[in-house]
Amino acid sequence: MLEVESVKRYIGPEHAAETDALLANCEQSKLKSLKFKNPTIALILSIFLGFLGIDRLYQGGPKMFLCKLAMIVLTFGTWWLADIYFNKHIVQEANYEKLLAASA
Repeated sequence: MLEVESVKRYIGPEHAAETDALLANCEQSKLKSLKFKNPTIALILSIFLGFLGIDRLYQGGPKMFLCKLAMIVLTFGTWWLADIYFNKHIVQEANYEKLLAASA
């Protein structure tokens, strides 16, 4: 069984209450098949390789990768700085959506 605290680390504190209920109602086979992305790794990728869009590839978004790469070229890097700020939250929300889908 997945540990509740380890799942909460991937989901984030804003969904802590819902995570407990979802984990209680979710089948173990579905939980074991979930592949969460690590928000810390996403943040590190965003800081060091985000200007190339590698963080978006890690999140599983090749279209966003291409858009981000184009935006970096067009805005001279300001998009990268904004994305560093939002990246961890984006990954946590994606993990929460995976948990919601698995518990449905």
